[in-house]
Amino acid sequence: MWARRLVLFSRRCAVLALAALCLVSLGFEWEGRLGRLRRELDSSDAGRRREVVRLLAGYGADDVGDAILGALDDPDAGVRAEAADAAGRVQLRQAVPRLLDWLDDEDADVRASAGRALGRIGDARTVGPLVRALGDANTDVRRSAVRALALIGTAEVVVPLLGRLDDVDSEVRVDAAEVLGTLGDARAVVPLVGRARDDAPEVRMAVYTALGELGEARGLAALLIGLRDPVSDAQLIAIGALGRLGSPRAVDPLSTVLRDPDPRRARAIVAALGAIEGEAPTRAILGALGEPRTRPVASDALVGRARRLGFGDPSAREAFVMELARILADETARARVLALGEVLSRILAEGPVPAAAPPLLAALSGGHRDAGHLLVAAAATGSPDALVPILSRLRVDDAVALGWSLAALERYFDNAPPDGRVADPLLSALGRVPPSDRARVVTLLGRVGARRALPALRPLLEHRNPALRRAAVQAIGAIGDPAGAPALLPLLDDRDPRTRFEAARAIGAAAGADTVAALSARLADDAPTDRHAVIEALGAALARHGHESDQAAVARAHLAAAARGRDDALAARAIDALGRSGAPAAAPILAEFIDHQNPRRRRAAAYALAGIDTDASRRTLRAALASAEDSLRAAAAASLGTVGTADDAATLIALAQSARWPTQGAAAFALARLARRGVAPRAEVVPALCALAASRGPYIRANVATGLAALGAGACPNGPSPEDWLDPRRAAPVQIAAARWLAAGAAAGAIDADLAQRALETAGVRALSEEVSAACAAPDLVPLDSEADIYAWSADGQTLLADRLVALRLSDGSVLLARTDDNGHLRLAQAPAGRLVLDEPAATPLEPAVTRN
Repeated sequence: MWARRLVLFSRRCAVLALAALCLVSLGFEWEGRLGRLRRELDSSDAGRRREVVRLLAGYGADDVGDAILGALDDPDAGVRAEAADAAGRVQLRQAVPRLLDWLDDEDADVRASAGRALGRIGDARTVGPLVRALGDANTDVRRSAVRALALIGTAEVVVPLLGRLDDVDSEVRVDAAEVLGTLGDARAVVPLVGRARDDAPEVRMAVYTALGELGEARGLAALLIGLRDPVSDAQLIAIGALGRLGSPRAVDPLSTVLRDPDPRRARAIVAALGAIEGEAPTRAILGALGEPRTRPVASDALVGRARRLGFGDPSAREAFVMELARILADETARARVLALGEVLSRILAEGPVPAAAPPLLAALSGGHRDAGHLLVAAAATGSPDALVPILSRLRVDDAVALGWSLAALERYFDNAPPDGRVADPLLSALGRVPPSDRARVVTLLGRVGARRALPALRPLLEHRNPALRRAAVQAIGAIGDPAGAPALLPLLDDRDPRTRFEAARAIGAAAGADTVAALSARLADDAPTDRHAVIEALGAALARHGHESDQAAVARAHLAAAARGRDDALAARAIDALGRSGAPAAAPILAEFIDHQNPRRRRAAAYALAGIDTDASRRTLRAALASAEDSLRAAAAASLGTVGTADDAATLIALAQSARWPTQGAAAFALARLARRGVAPRAEVVPALCALAASRGPYIRANVATGLAALGAGACPNGPSPEDWLDPRRAAPVQIAAARWLAAGAAAGAIDADLAQRALETAGVRALSEEVSAACAAPDLVPLDSEADIYAWSADGQTLLADRLVALRLSDGSVLLARTDDNGHLRLAQAPAGRLVLDEPAATPLEPAVTRN
């Protein structure tokens, strides 16, 4: 996998670093690659033919079906086995007759590979032959038949699978128990209970797991017996299954075992109690919060409980937070105060609860000795009543107390708007805090927009500590007062490149008319200077200052000259600045680069036009869609998503249907953007997105789901549904977008609200990643009121990934497939606020095919 690192700067700039990876054929097709692979099937080297068949499985059945069918007759057994696997992976139904014949082959390996492939293909007509294979003399064949029938998953497969619980081979019994739990058919409960005393511990563990997945109360007794299983790992699995069962009757037995000296068992029991609703398990978890060995798990359990309560009823989450706040306020044990303070801070980070402030503030006024944790928890409630108590603690001289106060202010302003009352206490604290905390104070002065802090901040621009100097630069930019910009101009030539970068951004954020003129003069001057920094500042300054002044016209002329220059990286910077300025007068300048001899400048201009919402920009982008150059069409499509109109929908639909990857992905993103902006014609776009769902590309599917969410659509008539795409086996981007689709469809009345709520809650609990769980907890679409400003670096932070195809995942679920410019840079206007994730598209496996109803 590609490593990901995200560092957020002011104005929501992000530097995202990626580890280089050998590009394998997982997500897209190189030019002519498929044709070469077909030819290599005639290679005399059987090993190479096996590798080719494996690669063919990364394409769709329509593209490679005939080649895979041919490979099923290859003279080499290894190639034939690989072809069977490929037929299953692409769900090649034309291979079913051949594979059914293989079920009668004299070679057991052939029979087993046929069973595995038939299961992946999922044709219900193969159930009968696979049921017969359950009686095969070979264990591997029986196991493949068990797994295949489970993948087909129709009701008729359950009874035959129940019979395999008595198989002579323990591995078959394990497989049968596992798949019966996955199928979720209540008919399996009693037979599984009967196997809870199996001689093989691995079978007992599979049975416990299955009973937990089935969630039937009839499995409780067997799981309670599992608490005394002679194998410790089996005990742990039984404990986890009791948690998934969620029965209140399991609380007392689990609480009794909680006193067990084995720390693994104790932690597993706390986690299980966390999954059971009610006051009794909560009391037990709170008790475990005071024990060092169980404290982390107990903390996670309480946070998870609050999250689950929020899925169904926000008022229930609020009541739970209030209960914890009252307990914390009355608590005297230091360890539990520390732990509860952390728990409340984590819970409130996912959504403030202002009503929880009074009990926490009451405890603060009582002189609680662990006031720091209480202070941060009170700040996290989002109540304005918390501000004055925080500020009063900024007056003390104790370094530890000051650190807690700063932490509380940082948390407070995560939810609150700037407040001028904070400026003077922060300025007073600036000289009293330890040197390690001075940058935090400076950053807070910027966050609260304290203009009267400028005299104190200017001297810090020359401080010997680079971190403090950069914090002062960022704070002046965040304050945004033109009076602060002149002091920043010399830093455009600072020896530290990061300081120059931060100074450029801060100048742009604080620039006035005089600053625009000064920057233009620097750019025109032949004297040595960091022209990249000057252009970066000038683009932002023009966006802030306006388009009509004489200074702006002069600045655009200098930017145009840089864009026409011989330095490709500087030209890319100037093209970006022209687009960022938003000036209608910049559109004709950018249009001339659409026909530039350098393809990278052509793409840069197409992306930059997304910043200029004019008819002239749209005409240029529409013309670029007719280009024979795929990467230019992709850039134009993405930009039309930002500035296009309903008139562009038909062209983008046609492009999404006919273009190759990744242009198809860019068109899908554009359709999602039109929908998000409220300009997509619903009658045309909904059917088009549903048809596009057949693509196996995860980023295309994410854009499909985001677009359908924006249109308030329900499940597609022939599949998929958002519930299908919430399956934890789907890629994380698909699940996140599906959560948005499900919630938006329910809000629009296109999906049953209760069904949607249950599906989101279940998916949030089952999610394998925190970002999916967070999307299920807060699935509403985020407004398009921010900007994504991205630099992609190698993992070592030393090499910019210039002219590289990347996938920028946005917080609303959509994914922009685009190439970075010659500076490794990518900008997107009208982006949703929130987390940004940068992926390497070639490292993302294809999704399973959509099952059509």
